Amino acid sequence: MHYVDRGAEPTGLKRYRDRYTPRWASHYERGIGTKPSDSHWRIFLGDIGVKFSNNCGYCETLCKGEVDHFRPKSRFPKLVYEWSNWIFSCHDCNSWKREKWPNSGYIDPCAKIERLRPEKFFDFDLKTGEIIPRKRLTPYHQKKMKTMIDDFHLNDFHHLKARWIWITMVSELLRSESKDDPGHVNFLHIVSSRDCQFSSITRALLAKRGYSANTS
Repeated sequence: MHYVDRGAEPTGLKRYRDRYTPRWASHYERGIGTKPSDSHWRIFLGDIGVKFSNNCGYCETLCKGEVDHFRPKSRFPKLVYEWSNWIFSCHDCNSWKREKWPNSGYIDPCAKIERLRPEKFFDFDLKTGEIIPRKRLTPYHQKKMKTMIDDFHLNDFHHLKARWIWITMVSELLRSESKDDPGHVNFLHIVSSRDCQFSSITRALLAKRGYSANTS
């Protein structure tokens, strides 16, 4: 995971928020009416996908994507049509998360406060591809990290395999490229850019190898 700036909400979203939010709030906060069946947030999937470069905000896999409600609809119904509550997510991460929301919450890929952004909490085991807590986290944040990794299944086999294949490929290309070749610099810029899938583990790999990674 890494920080993503959503930017301003897309034109037209307010109309849906004003129209449909009251019904969600009435059902989940006051028990009035049947469970809402609208899902007009899907109209804005392309907008949120652009902000995330079509990479899952949780596992960083390039994907078709879905709109995940970071704070779940059933727990925070007034945020159902809030742009600030949407994360571009792959189907797997969205399905595993669903309506879960632990007491401590989760690490927010779009946290405004820098000290609360994913980079402050997540690191990688470059031998296995596992996501692990950064060193010197407090017990509270270690528990929060572990809960998120477990709830989202971020270290399931298919994730580990995908990350391992990716970092193996990057490692091989680093060995085969000449540092004097302009194409080498361009390659490093591309694979470590936040627009590229698995950019967080790529930056961790490059840092370990003594390269300057793209932080944009």
